[in-house]
Amino acid sequence: MVVEFRSAVFAKLSMKVERADGELRNLTKHAFDRRLAIMSDDWEATTAASLGVHNIYNGIEDILKAVAKDVDGSVPTGGSEHQDILDQMAAPIPGLRPALLSADLYRNLTELKGFRHLVRHRYGIEMSGAKVLENVERMQRAFPSFVEALVDLERELTSDIGDADDLAN
Repeated sequence: MVVEFRSAVFAKLSMKVERADGELRNLTKHAFDRRLAIMSDDWEATTAASLGVHNIYNGIEDILKAVAKDVDGSVPTGGSEHQDILDQMAAPIPGLRPALLSADLYRNLTELKGFRHLVRHRYGIEMSGAKVLENVERMQRAFPSFVEALVDLERELTSDIGDADDLAN
C-alpha cells in the first residue's frame, strides 16, 4: 500500500505505514497458509500470527503518537498511555483537527490493543487459534481503515490552509 502524503508532518509517516502494511501482507499470507494449524492451536502457527498482529498494532500506535506530537502537540505518557492515545485520537480538538478515529475504528483498535497486551505478557497461557484468527481478521479490516483515516485527516488539515507544505508545528 503506497501512501503519498503531501505535508511534511504526514510524509514522515509513509515509511511507518509501509512497514505495517508489509507486516500485514506477511500476516495475511501466513494466516491463509496456516489457517488449519492456527485453528488447531498449533503453537508455532498461533505464535507467529499473534506476533504479526502485535507488530502491526505497535506500528499503528507509533503513528498515532507521531500525530499526537506533531499535530496535537501532546503525547500521552504514564500507565494508561496506550488507551489514552486511542482516546485522544478519537476526540476532535476544536480549531485544531477532527477526530482521527471513527467509533468503529476506535472499537477495533481498542480490541487489538487488548490482544496485543495478551501477546506481550502472555500470562502463562497459550493463545487460542480462534482468538488469534479473530484478531487477524480484525486487523485486516482495521488497518486499511486506519490508513484511509490518516489520508482523510491530512486532506482535511491541508484543505484548511490551502497548501500542504504549510502544515507543520
